[in-house]
Order: sequence, then structure tokens, then C-alpha cells
Amino acid sequence: MGLGGMLQFLSDSFLHNGGQDRLFRRKPVFQRSGPFPQRLGWWLGGPSPQELGQAGSQKMANYTSTPEDEYDVLIEDDLNNKIEQCDQYDTKILSAKLVPALYTVVFLLGLLDNLLVVLILVKHKGLKRVENIYFLNLAVSNLCFLLTLPFWAHSATHGGILGDPKCQILVALSSVGLYSEAFFNALLTVQRCLVFFDMETLSSVPRGIITSVLAWGIAILVSLPELVFYEPQVESQKYKCFFGKPHFLPADETFWKHFLTLRTNIFGLLFPLFVFIFCYVRMRKTIRFGKRRYDLYKLVFAVMVVFLLMWGPYNVALCLSTFKDYFCLQDCRHSYNLDKSVHIMKIVATTHCCVNPLLYVLLDKEFRKHLCRLGHLGNAPPQPTERCAPRTPGEEHDLSAEMQASFRQSQD
Repeated sequence: MGLGGMLQFLSDSFLHNGGQDRLFRRKPVFQRSGPFPQRLGWWLGGPSPQELGQAGSQKMANYTSTPEDEYDVLIEDDLNNKIEQCDQYDTKILSAKLVPALYTVVFLLGLLDNLLVVLILVKHKGLKRVENIYFLNLAVSNLCFLLTLPFWAHSATHGGILGDPKCQILVALSSVGLYSEAFFNALLTVQRCLVFFDMETLSSVPRGIITSVLAWGIAILVSLPELVFYEPQVESQKYKCFFGKPHFLPADETFWKHFLTLRTNIFGLLFPLFVFIFCYVRMRKTIRFGKRRYDLYKLVFAVMVVFLLMWGPYNVALCLSTFKDYFCLQDCRHSYNLDKSVHIMKIVATTHCCVNPLLYVLLDKEFRKHLCRLGHLGNAPPQPTERCAPRTPGEEHDLSAEMQASFRQSQD
């Protein structure tokens, strides 16, 4: 074969294998050698272009299914499966079993004992002392919170409540009762601290009335967001209360959830806790603390401590659940446990609205005496018992001293 025939054969084979050459040029690993040296190898006795094309196609097929590409696809699919497998805590199961009966008992008991507190304070003990004014407002706060419990029990039983505006009113009334209770607990603690340091003039009855009005006004203002952010939405053909951001407000829904959680923790936990710690530490530093009568101090501090113990865990769990991304608690297990803790702690904290009158019975002797008198109303004379026994001369002297002190305070 002459030189011209050889060049013609090479040209024909180049045109015939053009698709394979383009295939080789698309594969980066073969661009190092190129197609011409492969033909030169065939000319010198190497494999034919057809064999090289089949080998290149086989290698290209292997390249398109590399382990790295398959690994990336598997990781993405695995993550999607993990996200889909996260189970959300269902509040309906526990609510349907526990809430209706528990809230009904708490409502009946709390309504009875708080009304008794109001009756004893207004009719028997009187409102000429600042602490009685605060105790009366504390009972009213518990009654505000109690009035919402039958509706929540009905919602847990039947899976829904009435629509607008009942949803906003119930949530706002619960918040007003909670925050006003926190404020009056703080006022009671401050009042006892003022009395302890002989500053009764700063805690006179007119000032007690003014501070009570201010406390109610602040509690209502703090609870106004409930009227804006909560609205009834239809789920399973029933109205339910859901959190939702109105369209006229800036920022996103997550920002307002964080805002409401911070508000609840500041006014419902941190503020009364700070007042209690500050007053208690100041009083403990004084030597006179152990020499004075401390029955009323024990009552006031017990009311505050029980409030913090019952509402504190709920506030902490709510804060962790809302800000779980900042505490690295956003995985499935922690999210489930936090949602469960918030639900259970809220049910426990709700029962607090019937606890205060029980503390009055246990720690306030005067309250027990008035309660025994109410139990013996009628024609039958009261039977002397351990709690309703006649006063001793020492008790009569203490009572007269208290009446004289109350009279001097009212004159001031």
C-alpha cells in the first residue's frame, strides 16, 4: 500500500469514529492522551479503534455511576427520610384523658375556696389593712383564671371551642389572671418588707388601692397581644385556638413567638422571683427577723414560693422549647421531649389557682377562726374544737394589740 492509500484509510477511519472521539473528548480522563496517539498505537500494532471505542464507552459508563455520585444521592435521601420520621408529640391523647376531669375538679374546688376567701376578707377581716386588699385582689386573679377552665375542658373533650371572639377572650383572660397574680404576689412581698423595716406609711390603704389599680392595668396591657396573635381556625370541622401573626405586623411569625415567650418569662417568673429574693435577703440580714411575729411573713412567702414552684417549670420548658435552636435541642428526640414537657407542666401549673386558699387555712390562724364561724352559722352554737377553741387571755391580748395597731395605721 502506498502513502496515498494509507492517508486515505486513516481519513476514513477518523470520520467513521468521530462520535467515539467526541465521547473521549467529553471524558476528562482520556483528554490527557487524545485520539491521535491511540490511532498511532493501532498503526504500530495496538488495539483497533473499534476496540478502543468499546473500552471508552465501558469506562464512561463506569464514570457516570461513580461511588461519589451515588454516595451524595444516598445522603440526601437518608436525610429526607430522617426528617420525615420525626414524630410530633400529640397533645390530644393526654388532654382527652386527663384535662376534662382534672380541670372540672380544679374549677369547682377553686371557685368554692376563692369565693370563701372573698367573703371572709370583705365581711369579717375587713379591708382596712393593705395585705387584705392584696389578698382580695389575689383571689380575684385566681377567679379570672378559673373561669376559663370549663371551656378548656370542653375543648379537650370535644376537640374544639367556639369561634371568634371567644378564642381571644379566653386566652386573654387566662393571661390577665396569671400576670395579675404574679404582680400581687410581688406587692405582698414588698408590703411585708416595708412593715418589717418600720415603713408602714409607705404601705397605707390609699396607696394599696392605687397600686392594685396599677397592677390590674399593667396586667391587662401585658395581655393585649393575646387579642392580636390568637385566632380561631377550622381543623377537622371544629374551631380551635391557634397562634397566628396578623398581616399588618412586621417581622415573621418566629420573631413574635420569641417575643411572647420572653414576655411570659419576664413578667410571670423573673420579676416576682427577683422581688422575692431581694426582699428575703434584705430581711434575713437583719437580726430582728427571728424576734418578730412571722405568721403573716410565712403566709406571704409560702404563697410566693408555691407560685414560683408551680409556674417556674412551665416557663423554663416553654423557653427551652421556643429557643431550642439556640440551645442545640432541635433534633427529633429533644423536640419531642420539650413539647411533652411544656404540655404536662402547663396542666400542672393550671391547678395552682385553687392552692392559695388552702395555704391560708394552714398558715393563717385568723382565717381559720373566721372559717369556723362561717361553718357554724345558724341557731346552733359553735362547738369548741381544737381550731375553734375559745381564746386564751394571751390571745385576747394579742388580738387587742393587733386592733390597736390597725387603728393607728388607719388614722395615719
